[in-house]
Amino acid sequence: MMSQHETVLISWADAHAGDGHWATLEEQDSGEHIVTTCGFIIPEQDGGKAGHVTIAQSHSPDDFYDHIIYIPQGMVRSITFLRAFTKDLPA
Repeated sequence: MMSQHETVLISWADAHAGDGHWATLEEQDSGEHIVTTCGFIIPEQDGGKAGHVTIAQSHSPDDFYDHIIYIPQGMVRSITFLRAFTKDLPA
């Protein structure tokens, strides 16, 4: 069974820590830590969290989800909707 949810590739700014040693504030990382996640996007009306982009890695025929991540909308940098792969797989 195919999931009824759209498959997406999402880039987002994750919270992250510095290098883990004594340093001055000037030495600390000041840039964004961009993470890329791929999965099924779960809209709020289907149980996604308000104010977030909800992504699930897996979806089963009995409507269970696995590895769900809730990304605050303000941290999202891009969302690319993916198309189904329709070529024959090699034998």
